[in-house]
Amino acid sequence: MRVLITVVGHRTEHWTDYFEILATQPGVELTLLLADVSPQTELVLRGSSDGRPGLDCHVVPHLVGEARTGHMASIMFRPGALRHLPLQRPDVVHIIGEAGYLSTRQVLRWSRRRWPGVPVSLYAAQNIVIRFPPPFHWLERRAYESVTHAVPITPAALAVLRTKGFTGAATIVPLGVDTRRFTPAPKPSPDDARFTVGFVGRLEPHKGIQDLLAATEQRDTDLLVVGRGSLTPLVAAAAARRPGRVRLINWVDHEQLPGLLRQMSVLALPSAEIVQRNVVPWVGIPLREQFGRVLVEAMACGVPVVGSDVGEIGHVIGGAGMTFPAGDVPALSTAIATLRGDPALARRLGETGVARAQSEFSWNHAAMTMCEIWRDLATAPAGGNRERKVMTP
Repeated sequence: MRVLITVVGHRTEHWTDYFEILATQPGVELTLLLADVSPQTELVLRGSSDGRPGLDCHVVPHLVGEARTGHMASIMFRPGALRHLPLQRPDVVHIIGEAGYLSTRQVLRWSRRRWPGVPVSLYAAQNIVIRFPPPFHWLERRAYESVTHAVPITPAALAVLRTKGFTGAATIVPLGVDTRRFTPAPKPSPDDARFTVGFVGRLEPHKGIQDLLAATEQRDTDLLVVGRGSLTPLVAAAAARRPGRVRLINWVDHEQLPGLLRQMSVLALPSAEIVQRNVVPWVGIPLREQFGRVLVEAMACGVPVVGSDVGEIGHVIGGAGMTFPAGDVPALSTAIATLRGDPALARRLGETGVARAQSEFSWNHAAMTMCEIWRDLATAPAGGNRERKVMTP
């Protein structure tokens, strides 16, 4: 079965583990078309495809990039770049990108003209019903007419698809983690253990960095921050004010992340909801956490998690951690103090997280589910495929 996957945008390092696992599925030949991805993503995937007959990788030139507008919706393939690619007819095309993206429109038109009748599956993560201005809402409507099977990552994303008018087949397939790479650390001895609150992600206001700095200082706990962004100077100032207690590590390769997560006693994701105006300045786009992938990466490492009640954070955490009202610094501080003062509770939550990551959020599970969907699409009569639902608690 030949599967062609397109993916765009800078924040794509986490897909590399998934693609490598997909390429090992029996009978699958995977071709990747990448545009405007990070240099690290390109390096890893090119290395993975070397000498592996089941995985082929192409970096496609792009015309408008994410850095110019601040949003992946604006990324466009260079005109003619797709048309000249030396590709065999796939059995399925899978688009990792929302229905309203310019690149999604390009891939749908190109696929329909080059390979009429090939089914298309589409990733979906939007968890808020947003009425986009022209031309984006037209692109969404056209995409919904062309996509054979939608693959939302959460129940909320499925609900948004239905509200916006997508009536086709859909399967919920959550984002995942490579449970071979992200594993728990050996238990530290009591003498060596230091309680460390961790954060991994973009250092931007909507991630709640200011709240986390305040809460950890209130409780006098260590803080390990991994990432970069506009609030990097704020974290650096905290590190200077609390030398040895606050550590700031610039963005790291994905391969280094498990080791850093294992240094944390708890991972915090204190996100808040904001309104973006980086696509067109006169239109405000609400933004809330669509998944919180770092949560499942921490859970797979046996690290209990604490997150705000924004977006899909509570859905992902389930019983593997604690939630608190977004922006409530005392509540975040209390959650941290509870886990520090109750090692048995922290251990139970960590064990629950490992089990949840392995059973619900492993990339291997996602890969097997997607291959079932694609086989159904590839063998279904023209115009038909059956709907499957993979729900997570």
